[in-house]
Amino acid sequence: MPGAAAGLNSQHNRIPMRKLFLITAAMLAGMIGGAQAADMATAYKAPPMAWSWTGFYIGGNLGGGMASSHFDDPCHYCSSATPTRGFFTGGGQIGYNYQLGYGLLGIEADVNGNSSFKNSIIGGDDINAMTVGIKANVSGTIRARAGLVMNNVLIYATGGAAWADIKQTGIEFDNRTSSANFGVPTGITANANGVAWGGVIGAGVEFAMSQNWSIGGEFLHTMYSDHDASILRADGSGVCNVGTLSSCAVRGQLTTDVGRMRLNYRFAP
Repeated sequence: MPGAAAGLNSQHNRIPMRKLFLITAAMLAGMIGGAQAADMATAYKAPPMAWSWTGFYIGGNLGGGMASSHFDDPCHYCSSATPTRGFFTGGGQIGYNYQLGYGLLGIEADVNGNSSFKNSIIGGDDINAMTVGIKANVSGTIRARAGLVMNNVLIYATGGAAWADIKQTGIEFDNRTSSANFGVPTGITANANGVAWGGVIGAGVEFAMSQNWSIGGEFLHTMYSDHDASILRADGSGVCNVGTLSSCAVRGQLTTDVGRMRLNYRFAP
């Protein structure tokens, strides 16, 4: 019965026309619906933001933080110290923002005045010791900013170069508690002045109160390059018996962590 079997298989495998029509109609409906959805998605545009951060701005900042000054002397006192203390800072900034949809790119420069940092002593176990300190009365940064915009809220990360007008001091004194000259300077000093450069990273958040005014907070971590102060007698000669003046020095390095409030005025484009 091969012929009968073949006919039976053929009838069993044949798809009824009504069923085929329903399947085809469903596929076409799905394709048409998908096309309509694509057209709707193409035609839909997100509503424009009510706030724009693009433009130049200028403002002021006020805050405080911690300053850590590390001093190291591998030659004369064979000693080191890392005094840490809080300080106040305040200044101004100027910059430019360019908004790209929900993103933002910008650049900013600031200059700040700072209160004094903590001094310390190296060589405290010796007959003579030295009081050392760093001052950075004026400092500043030049930073890039990249952030996320949510209407009148801006959250950003920042980083770039930092500089500070460093004044490093060192005054040696008689450290013998039994001596009548205890605490009297010996005439040996380790002083150095100059601009130290470094790097800065941080983050912040800013709130637009109007199209022109915004307020925010910012955290910055800054590390400056090493600064050497040669240890010299009163006549300008080095106190070390070996090596050059540059190898007979107190090396200082400043690191700061600052939190500050900001107020900016943006010039509308």
